[in-house]
Amino acid sequence: MKATIGVIGPEDSVKRIMYVAEEFKDIQFIPYVYEDLEEIRSILLDHRTEVDQWFFSGVLNYSFAIDNQLVTKEEASFPPLHGSSFFGVLLEAQLVSEKVFTKVSIDTVSTEEFEKVLSFNRLNKLVYYNHPFEDFRDPDKLAESHKRLFEQDKTEVVITSIKSVYYNLKEYGVPVYRVTPSYLSIRMVIQYLEERAQSKRYRNSQVAIIGCRVQFDLVKLDELYYSFKMKYQELDLRRALLQISEKSRGSLMQLGDGLFFIFTTRGELSEEAYLDLFSLIEEVKLQANVDAIISIGFGETVSQAEQNVQLGFQNRPNKQDTTIIQVDEDQSITLHDESSQISYQTVETGDAWKEKIKHAAISPGVVSKILAYAKQYHRLEFTSQDLSRWLNSTERNGRRILTEMEKSGLVEQCGEAQSGERGRPRKVYTFKK
Repeated sequence: MKATIGVIGPEDSVKRIMYVAEEFKDIQFIPYVYEDLEEIRSILLDHRTEVDQWFFSGVLNYSFAIDNQLVTKEEASFPPLHGSSFFGVLLEAQLVSEKVFTKVSIDTVSTEEFEKVLSFNRLNKLVYYNHPFEDFRDPDKLAESHKRLFEQDKTEVVITSIKSVYYNLKEYGVPVYRVTPSYLSIRMVIQYLEERAQSKRYRNSQVAIIGCRVQFDLVKLDELYYSFKMKYQELDLRRALLQISEKSRGSLMQLGDGLFFIFTTRGELSEEAYLDLFSLIEEVKLQANVDAIISIGFGETVSQAEQNVQLGFQNRPNKQDTTIIQVDEDQSITLHDESSQISYQTVETGDAWKEKIKHAAISPGVVSKILAYAKQYHRLEFTSQDLSRWLNSTERNGRRILTEMEKSGLVEQCGEAQSGERGRPRKVYTFKK
C-alpha cells in the first residue's frame, strides 16, 4: 500500500517539491497550495486524515501548524536550509550584480551552523547579520529588521527564505534574494517521511488487547443471591465493554468470571477509547463498589500482546486512583491516569547495568520506575519517604531499596532531611552521574 504525503506551501515552493517527488513512484503526493498563512488551519482540519505525513515547504508554515497544534512533530517535517544553500544564492546575487558582497543579512538558518560553514570554507571575513527563526516569527518584523540594517549601511544584500519577507523588501527597494530548499534537501525529507509513514502503519497494525479484570467480593453478598447479583453486574460490565469494543472495531471475549479481553489493533485505540475506559472504571466503582483493573498489551503477535496484558496486571499500582496500565512490545510500561502519564522500562540491557545490579536485590523495573518518577516530579534529590509514596509501599521498603541502590552504585547520599520529630534525620539521595 502506497504511503500518502501531503505537500503544503506557497505555489512556487510546492511546484519545486512536486518536481522532486516525481522520482518517487511508490508514494502518493497530494499538493495543498495556500496564499495566506491562516489558510493552513482549514487545510489541515479538512484533510488531516487523508495523508500519512505532511511535507511543509519551510520552517514558517511548519511552525505555524505546530504552534497551533494542528499537527504533531511525529507527522510532519520540512526541508532544512543549510548554510551552503545561502552561499549558493549569495554567489547568484554577486553574478547578477557583478559585485562582491561582503556584508550580508540572512535569516532562518542557525548562527552556529552558519559559523561552521564560514570556518570550513575560510570565509571568516564575510560580515553577516543573522535573524534565527526563533527570534523573528513575525514576517513583518523580520522584513523591518532587514530593511533597518540596509538603511544603516550595515548590509549590502538580504538573503531570506520567507516569501512574504522577499516581496516586502522588494517593495522597499532593498536588494534581496530568496533561498529555497535544495534538491538534495527535499529528497532527503521525502525519504524520511516515507520511512516514518511505513513505520507508523506497521505500528498501528500491531495487535492490541484490552484486558479488564474485576474481582467481585463474594463475602459481602448473600450466599443464595450472590451468584445472580454477580451475573447482573457482569452483564452491565459486558454491555459497557461491548460499546468500547464497537468503537475500537474489536472483538470482545469473556475468559472467566470477571475477566474480559477486547482484541483489536493499536491504530484503533484513540484517545477517546482511553477516556471510555476511565469512565468504565469509575462507573463500576460507583455502581458495584468494585475495582476494575484495565491492562492494555501491544505485540507483534496475539501471544505477545496477551503476555503483555498479564504483565500489566502484575504491575498494577497499589493505589486506588483510576489508572490504566499499558505495556508496549518492548515491555515498557506506561501508567495512565486522567491527568498525566508516566513510563518506565522493565527490561534494561548493557554491560553497565548488568554489572551494577547483578548483586543487588532489586529489579531493573523498580530502578527505572524510580528514575521515571524523579524526572516527572523534577526531584534531583529524594528520600525513602518519597520512594514509599512513588512505589506505594512502606517507608521501610523504601529504605531497603535505597540501600541496595547505594550498594550498586546507582545512587549516592547527598544530604540529610530533618523531620521535626524524634529520631535520626532521613538520608537524602541522588542518582550518580
